[in-house]
Amino acid sequence: MNKLLSLKHQKSMLNIVIILGFILVNIGVTVAKPALQTPTSDTLNELDKFIQAYTQENNIPGTVVALALKGELIHFKAYGLANVELSVPVSEKTVFEIGSISKQFTSAAALLLVEENTLDLDAPIHQYLPFLPGEWLGVTVHQLLNHTSGIPDYEEIRSYDIYRHRVTPEDIIKIAQSRPVDFAPGTGWYYSNTGYFLLSMIIERIEGLPFGRVLKKRIFDPLQMTDTRMADPETIIPNRASGYWVNKTNNLININPTETSSTLGAGGLLTTATDLVKWDKALYGENLLSSKTKALMWREVAVPVGENPHYGYGWELSDYKGLKATHHGGQVAGFIANFIRLTDHELTIIVLVNRYRVRTSPMLEKITNTFISGLETLKK
Repeated sequence: MNKLLSLKHQKSMLNIVIILGFILVNIGVTVAKPALQTPTSDTLNELDKFIQAYTQENNIPGTVVALALKGELIHFKAYGLANVELSVPVSEKTVFEIGSISKQFTSAAALLLVEENTLDLDAPIHQYLPFLPGEWLGVTVHQLLNHTSGIPDYEEIRSYDIYRHRVTPEDIIKIAQSRPVDFAPGTGWYYSNTGYFLLSMIIERIEGLPFGRVLKKRIFDPLQMTDTRMADPETIIPNRASGYWVNKTNNLININPTETSSTLGAGGLLTTATDLVKWDKALYGENLLSSKTKALMWREVAVPVGENPHYGYGWELSDYKGLKATHHGGQVAGFIANFIRLTDHELTIIVLVNRYRVRTSPMLEKITNTFISGLETLKK
């Protein structure tokens, strides 16, 4: 009898919960859609204090936070030092290495060649680089772009330390070939910097120019991204931030700048937050890439087995805090970078720091909650 009453009680409570849920949904109480909001001065001060405290607690020398609304800068703040030894503060002119965010520029350069019919996405890579290892036969340009080639990641084999050494393309190929292919082309997904290094080589071969000069001609000059270029330890680059890490006693140590030859389009660019805003603006129009090309760039890869990697051509396509996003992060020799485009809100968040291996997600979360309301109810 008691068990029967208990079951009736549970059913009754369940019905009440369902009814309340229906009412709340219809009156828009707990399921209000996240919306852009203009932060008050107090809210911005709170954000400012949070980032200052977080960077100090985590021994981050310098940080830049920038937000753009449909390609127009709406918020910029610089924190700390671009160079600790010389006490040089971070500013809007400070140039940071951006690691794998470079891949979206490599993708764009490749797709510009596709638009001109000088590069075929479905062509085997040996058509452009016939000297590549025979075990990579069957890999296509398309598979390099979306990480379905199966070619091993040279960074994974040699670690981030490879980026601090001057190497040749033959060296990179030899490192990647030292391990068997991860899977047959097109049958799986695995992030491979080797794929984007090879793409850079293909682009160089078609254009007859070094990769950095291709990007300058094709993207940076047309968009007036005057502070964006390939990293190079020997070149004098105005306003270049120094990269840092910490030792076992949490003291800052210097990290050598990235060698151009070790990364190419896999992660070799440095830029400013303001130049990234120019790039963001270009992605809304068709002055650089057509709508058809951008749709191709942001089309999710389909893999026959395993989970959806939510990746396109040089872009991650997974949601951020429940919001539709196209984004990518970068981590390389002394730097962390984030570039997140919240597409439904046309809001872009940029965070650049000059410290290696440190979490930037708490800052990103605080920034997002400051400029978009209603995120607390969403699944993180």
